Amino acid sequence: MIMIWKRFKKNKLALGGFIFLSICILTSLLGFLIIPDHTPDVNTMYPDIALKGPGFTCSYIKIKPNDPTPEPSFFIKITKGWNPPYDLIAVDSIASTSDSLYYRSIGNTQLNSIHKSILFHPVDYKISRTSLMGTDRYGRDLFSRLIIGARVSIAVGLVAVIISVLIGLLMGLLAGYYRGKVDGLIMWLINIIWSLPTLMFIIALTFAIGKGFWQIFVAVGLTTWVELARIVRGQVFSIREMEYIQAAKILGFKNWRILIKHILPNIWGTVIIMSVANFASAILLEAGLSFLGQGLQPPTPSLGQMIKENYAFIVFDASHLAIFPGLMIALLVMSVNFIGNGLRDAFDVNE
Repeated sequence: MIMIWKRFKKNKLALGGFIFLSICILTSLLGFLIIPDHTPDVNTMYPDIALKGPGFTCSYIKIKPNDPTPEPSFFIKITKGWNPPYDLIAVDSIASTSDSLYYRSIGNTQLNSIHKSILFHPVDYKISRTSLMGTDRYGRDLFSRLIIGARVSIAVGLVAVIISVLIGLLMGLLAGYYRGKVDGLIMWLINIIWSLPTLMFIIALTFAIGKGFWQIFVAVGLTTWVELARIVRGQVFSIREMEYIQAAKILGFKNWRILIKHILPNIWGTVIIMSVANFASAILLEAGLSFLGQGLQPPTPSLGQMIKENYAFIVFDASHLAIFPGLMIALLVMSVNFIGNGLRDAFDVNE
């Protein structure tokens, strides 16, 4: 492994892709702890600050919530987010008297007032936030939604790869080692799935098992294993004829021991490279499904869904609403492909 890592990091593009993907994974894991809007589904709307550009800064007044919620555990915070112990009002200017607070909303000349008794804190009632990437048409923070949307894409990629490896590796090993009827049955199943358009097959699966977070994991994972199975099958075909495999059979070793201890270690390089390729494919498939409305459903943020919601703004001044999530998808897929190329070179013994 040390030798493979040394050869891998010589490829600057692959190393850069690995660093970028690592940063994205770390940022996604921290998620709600580092974004400005850490409410569940990042769906807090402020219509007064809708369609603001990158770098927009706004002041808010903290008031007591109508429906206070207890503080959740750290695990819930980092996975699902949490509602703060106060509500926010976006303001442009504030004036204070002994018992009342007067403010103007963004872009509004009308003066509004609230009694100081409803303030969350009698002194520390004002905060300021900067939207690094601006706000969407509902006034939601785009940067917060982008981070959680990237988390969804990475999670779908990882889980889909795990599912595809478990199924594809098992099918490929069985077909390549036992041949005969086992190989014929597995290849018949592979050819059926291979002949179906991937996106249409996934859409059909989502209709059958429903639309949602875990359903997308299963649907994408069940369609990305066939290519891995075909390649593993071909690798096992050649390896099972090697002299050391024949010797193991003569010595009476059980088939499962030959598969796990003698064949599997020799195909790990191929499995890893194919898994990286499936990771990139899963990200694109999830984004495509969400764009078509067959993936994650609102208000849960998804990169593909963000493009669908905002692609009409490309011809207006708010084109960044669709460009930023599209750029994130492109960077994720490109970094994964760079990693795949680096791993291919690192595992190539002829280099």
